Amino acid sequence: MKIFIYLSISIFTIFNCEILNAGPISVTILRENGYQLPEKIVYEDQTYLDNIKTVKMYRSGWRLSPPMHNLRDTSSLILEFDDLSDETTHYTYTLIHCSAGWEPSDLVNTEYLSGLPENEIRDYRYSRNALQSYKHYRLSLPNDDIQPKLPGNYILYVYKNFDQEQPVLTRRFFIIDPIVQIIPDVHRTDNVKYLSTAQEVDFTINYQQLQPEDPKRNFKVTICQNLNWITAVSDLLPKYIQPGELIYNFEEENLFQGGSEFLHFDTKSLKYNSDRIQEIRFERPLKHVYLLPDRPKAFSTYEYQEDINGKYLVKWDDAFDSDTEADYVKVHFMLNTSDSIADTDVFLFGDLTTWKLAADNKCTYNPVNQSYEIDLLLKQGYYNYEYATRRRSDQKVDLTEIDGNHFETENDYYIFVYYRDIRERFDRLVGLQIANSVKLPKN
Repeated sequence: MKIFIYLSISIFTIFNCEILNAGPISVTILRENGYQLPEKIVYEDQTYLDNIKTVKMYRSGWRLSPPMHNLRDTSSLILEFDDLSDETTHYTYTLIHCSAGWEPSDLVNTEYLSGLPENEIRDYRYSRNALQSYKHYRLSLPNDDIQPKLPGNYILYVYKNFDQEQPVLTRRFFIIDPIVQIIPDVHRTDNVKYLSTAQEVDFTINYQQLQPEDPKRNFKVTICQNLNWITAVSDLLPKYIQPGELIYNFEEENLFQGGSEFLHFDTKSLKYNSDRIQEIRFERPLKHVYLLPDRPKAFSTYEYQEDINGKYLVKWDDAFDSDTEADYVKVHFMLNTSDSIADTDVFLFGDLTTWKLAADNKCTYNPVNQSYEIDLLLKQGYYNYEYATRRRSDQKVDLTEIDGNHFETENDYYIFVYYRDIRERFDRLVGLQIANSVKLPKN
C-alpha cells in the first residue's frame, strides 16, 4: 500500500510538471489543501476570446468609476461584456484573492469567500436592431451566490462551461477596508531634470488605528496613473516614519510623466460627422467610421482638452437601452508621419485596448499614405485614446514619444495602501485614495 501511494504521488507530480512546462494558457494545479487554482491565466485585465468585446467593470451608479468596493457599505460592482458569437455558451466565474503584487494569495477560497466559489452568469439579453448581433452579459458583485469576506486585490475569472481550462476573461477589482487615511499632494516636480514634463505624487499615510511591528515591512503602496498598470510604481518605502504616520516625499522615485491630454472620438450618433470624424459609410455588413488623421505632438506646446483620462463610455444617443441597442462599428485610425519610426512598434492605447500593447492593437505603417493605420471593431460611444511605442531592441515602452509630454496635463492618480500583519497570510487593502493632478482629491 505504501509503495502504491508513493508511485501515485510520483506519477501525479511528473504529470503536473509536464503540463506546466508545456505552457498552455489555462492549466490548473491542485494545491495541498485540495483547492484548484488557475495557474496559467494572467492575473490582470485580459480577454482571451476574440468574440468577447466591450468588457467593463465599475462601481454601480457610475460607469466611469474604478472597480472598487468598500467592505463596509452596500454598493456593488458591475461586470458587463458582449458575446458576438452565435453559439450557446455557459459563462462561469470565480473570484481569486491576490497579493499586493497581483499574485494569488496563500488562502483557500473559503477563507476569503462566502457562498459558492463557482457560479454561472445568468443575466444576459440579446441585442436589438443591430447590424452586429450580440448577447449582453451582466454580473453584480457581491450577490446572493458569492460574497468576498476579506479586503485586498481580487481577480474576477470568467470561463466557459464550468471548465477553468477555457478562459474567457480576467478583470482586476478591489475590496477596501478603509482603516488608514491617505493625504495626497500631486504637483509639478521640483526636480530640475524633469521640470517641464513630470508630475510628483507625494502623500502621507495616517495609521493610528493600526499597530504595526515594522511599518516598512507591514505596509506596501502602489501608485497608478489613470489605472494604467504599465507605468505603476510599487514597493515604495516611506522616506520618514513618525508616530502613527508614514511620509512618502521623494525627488524621483514617485515621478510620473505627465503625457498629453487624450485624443477622442464620438460615435454616440452616426447621423452626422462629429468633430473628429471624417466620414461614415456603410460597407456591408457594418458601418465604418473614418477618423480624421492624427499627427505627432511630441514637439508641440501643451494644449488643454477635456478628457476622461483614457476611458470610454458606451452610448447611443437614440437608444432607450444602449447596452443592447448600440451597434458595433469598424473605426479606422490613421497617424500621419513622414516615415516609419526605426526599430519601433506603434500601438493604439487606452482603455479601449485594455491598456495593453498587443498584436490586436499594433498599428501597421502604410508607406503610400505615410501613416500608421489600424481599425478596431468598437461599440458606439465616446472614446479616449493615445499612441504608445515599444522599441524592438529592448522592449522599452514610451507613452510620450508620439503624443508629447507636459507637466500641465490632467491625470488621475490611484494610491493603494496594503497592510500585512505578521500573523496573516495575505495583504489587506486598507486604503485607496484617488488624487488628481489639477483638482482637489476625490473620495
